Amino acid sequence: MNNELSLAKIITGFSKTLNIANQLIPLYKQVKPIIQNGNKILSKLNNLNITTKNNSNNNTIITNEIKNNNQPTFFQ
Repeated sequence: MNNELSLAKIITGFSKTLNIANQLIPLYKQVKPIIQNGNKILSKLNNLNITTKNNSNNNTIITNEIKNNNQPTFFQ
């Protein structure tokens, strides 16, 4: 087994590293805003109060009650 460091091995390893970087950079750019706005997303989810009620057929009905946070509501 030849353990010598050759130019071909260096170029192959460098090429593999660049291919992985080319795949990860766009993924990072897509996920970065979600991570930065994580606190806002969690506060919006906490504003939704989800309650469950059982009807006569023992099926579960889920209703969402939106707390008034003095912001305009466009869709409900």
